[in-house]
Amino acid sequence: MKIVICDDDKVNLNQVKLHIEEYMKEHYIDADFFSTTSPKKILDCGEAFDIAFLDIQMPEIDGITLARELKKRNRKTILFFVTAFGDYQDDAMNLNIFRFFVKPFNIERLYSGLDKAIAYLDQSYIDIYLEEESRYIKLPVDSIKYIRRENRRNAVFTVNGNYNVSGDFHELIDRLPNTFFYLVHKSFYVNLHYITEYNYKELHIDSVRIAIATRKQADFHKHWFEYVKSC
Repeated sequence: MKIVICDDDKVNLNQVKLHIEEYMKEHYIDADFFSTTSPKKILDCGEAFDIAFLDIQMPEIDGITLARELKKRNRKTILFFVTAFGDYQDDAMNLNIFRFFVKPFNIERLYSGLDKAIAYLDQSYIDIYLEEESRYIKLPVDSIKYIRRENRRNAVFTVNGNYNVSGDFHELIDRLPNTFFYLVHKSFYVNLHYITEYNYKELHIDSVRIAIATRKQADFHKHWFEYVKSC
């Protein structure tokens, strides 16, 4: 898990980091921290983060502007704002923040906010077992392009590589959200975000052509256009 903390007040920066580190240790969560008093360093590094703790009023770049950039890199980044001022709450709410802390912040409230953030992140990932390598890996749900059933195995195609996974196909796909995944064929579960071409009878994900089962074509057609309208 990657966590970024930015506050132009170094004392407050170190205090926030200390409490978050303690929380992560207590919950046995591995976390990499990027903490700085300079928002420009965060913009220049180009990294994406899972959780961000940002001061709002800073001399170089304000926290709202920084948060918008972080959301572009990873729309699931969880935002916490820490500030001595309440004037920016309306702007902050437009970014779907998790919590707004006014300095000095309450430790119990911080931990409660982290509990909710971790629960949210857990729902954004899926654990899959790679039988050939005898290990589990955690995949971001959003990174999965499609899953193809291959007899008693499943091929999971993602933006970062492909994986062969043993187990029941339907048990696997039942763990994924049906809001942007769709079973277009008894052997294909596709992520609508990655469809590059669609023509009623088939769809393309990059250069891969996937046929839509005849009995599913009408329903998928409606589902697809509802999805497009919501984008």
